[in-house]
Amino acid sequence: MKWLRYVINLVATLIIGFLLSRWIDSAPYEFAQLPASIARVMRAFGVDTIRNADDIETVGLLVIIAASMIAAALVVWLANLALSRRRAR
Repeated sequence: MKWLRYVINLVATLIIGFLLSRWIDSAPYEFAQLPASIARVMRAFGVDTIRNADDIETVGLLVIIAASMIAAALVVWLANLALSRRRAR
């Protein structure tokens, strides 16, 4: 039964994370700091940012997806914590 809870948590995290990342990606505002910081890191590693300008957007999207997955995992963890405390009462 424990594996079922893990599967449900994993599926909930993936669904919430991808929905959150799609919502952030479709928002009308732009994260000016995100492309600038990615370009800075690319230059620090010696990557030519002009020749690889498309990579900046791709890496930015991957950063948004990863951050959304972490936020979703925290939400699922807090929900599990609240449910376990509620059952303990």
